[in-house]
Amino acid sequence: MKSLLKRISKVINTHRSTLVNHLMSNRGYYESKILKDLSYLATILKYVETLVPGFIMYGITLLILIFVIRGAVNGFAIPYSITYVVDGLKNSFSEVFMRGVFLLIISGILFAVTEILLMIYFKRLTRGIVVIKEKLLSSLNNSSKSDNHDLDDLVGRIANDVDFVFWNINGVLTTLLPNLFTSVMSVAAVYSFNHFIGVFISITMLPYIIYTELYSRKAETYRSVERRTYSLSISYIKNLIHGEKTNGDLLKVLREWNISVDKILWLDRYFWSISLSTALGSVAGITLLSSRELSEGRLNIATLSGLLSASLTAHFSMMNTMWALCVQGQTVAAIKRVVEYLDIREKKYLTHK
Repeated sequence: MKSLLKRISKVINTHRSTLVNHLMSNRGYYESKILKDLSYLATILKYVETLVPGFIMYGITLLILIFVIRGAVNGFAIPYSITYVVDGLKNSFSEVFMRGVFLLIISGILFAVTEILLMIYFKRLTRGIVVIKEKLLSSLNNSSKSDNHDLDDLVGRIANDVDFVFWNINGVLTTLLPNLFTSVMSVAAVYSFNHFIGVFISITMLPYIIYTELYSRKAETYRSVERRTYSLSISYIKNLIHGEKTNGDLLKVLREWNISVDKILWLDRYFWSISLSTALGSVAGITLLSSRELSEGRLNIATLSGLLSASLTAHFSMMNTMWALCVQGQTVAAIKRVVEYLDIREKKYLTHK
């Protein structure tokens, strides 16, 4: 045994430098693409704050607060209201039944009020789109022709990419935050119903992170091609309409755009097919575990209904949370195109691949 350990130690020491060099040279491959993409998002949001004061302090902070409230309602209050309603009907407890109904009414009121409050955030978001476009035009006017900007592509960057970036960031935030908080609260609700099933559902959440990491590593490349070809097509079509000469082959550009979009759509199908099967397979497993807990007297019918509701909510919320990060992986491609013409202190970091 000792000789075997010595032999293993000798092999490790011999190849240690090779292993270290391999890890250092391929450092980017082992880094999380999800975390890297989120850092791009944080940087662009900080930059928008400098142009639209209050965007983070009031807009984003309010957004987080609203979705924390909605997460608590969706993930905790609604499963418990279902439990109270079922328990009240089954055992003829009018007080318990009305408690469940009251929780549902309060949930509806909170959703309605928070929806109105979201306008504070959206007003700052649309203002940010206008300010960024003004900044792009200003940077273009102040730059020299020696910069060799691709003017055809630049038309699309200003006219389309800014909107793409902002509305996708908005989509990421308004999908990521509510679903993340809802998923966390739903898992907490499952733990409160049954600790053993709570551990099981926590483990079944992990595959979504792996799916998203794999998706994000491919999506940015495909979206970069799609954004470039889309921008070029805008300029070429404009030139054709005005009877001017184009600087390239429009049909070739459209074919490249088509190929890149098809690749993105295939990635989408991969994510949703494997995620949906994971979600429903996991809930089926939870149902089987719940039936055992029910037969052994650790659950009752009312609690089971709330537990299954919370389990479904947790999985579908987690799936949507990860989908928001998939969209963010695509948005990074457009962010890099936009910041190329902006005076951002972190510009070198943002545009580095």
